[in-house]
Amino acid sequence: MLLDPVHDLQAVFRKLLDAMSRPGLVLDLGREAGGLDLEVSLNKGLLLVALALLDAETSFALSSGDPEQSKTISQMTYAKQAGLGEADFIFVTAGDDSAQAIAGAKAGSLVDPHLGATIVIEVPSLDEAGTLRLSGPGIESTSCLGIGLDNGWLAARKAKNIEFPLGVDLIFVDQVPRLAALPRTTLVRQGA
Repeated sequence: MLLDPVHDLQAVFRKLLDAMSRPGLVLDLGREAGGLDLEVSLNKGLLLVALALLDAETSFALSSGDPEQSKTISQMTYAKQAGLGEADFIFVTAGDDSAQAIAGAKAGSLVDPHLGATIVIEVPSLDEAGTLRLSGPGIESTSCLGIGLDNGWLAARKAKNIEFPLGVDLIFVDQVPRLAALPRTTLVRQGA
């Protein structure tokens, strides 16, 4: 099976919208990832998100700084590479410092808060029964999420999103691959 660049990427985009509108929901990208018959060093879920979100009008930064991975994303999406503080989308690969990426990302302005970056972070695993307690828009009372990362990113996210509506939105992708999202409007606290 080959990836259908229209229907499969539209399905990925719809899953992204669903994840953003229902924070903490973990969605499977296995079917779409199965269509990626490329040998790339990037996580297939991360690459699917890049293919669904990036185009010639957007910019991206890759935390690893790997020129081959950046070239792959750029060639497949026509997006422009940018510095961490200027990029519309930041992709944080496994093992890279997600807190540093969040702290260095653009947060938008009071006139254009929608210009804050979206950060896609590769994590070890996603779990709807994790220790993060989520509340806010799209969540009836509370929901839970586990992402398998240390909590440095949580403090960086809180500091970056302190001046709402400014801030960053986060998308997490694991190895399965599955995805989950935390918009800037979601309140996150540690503990069950």
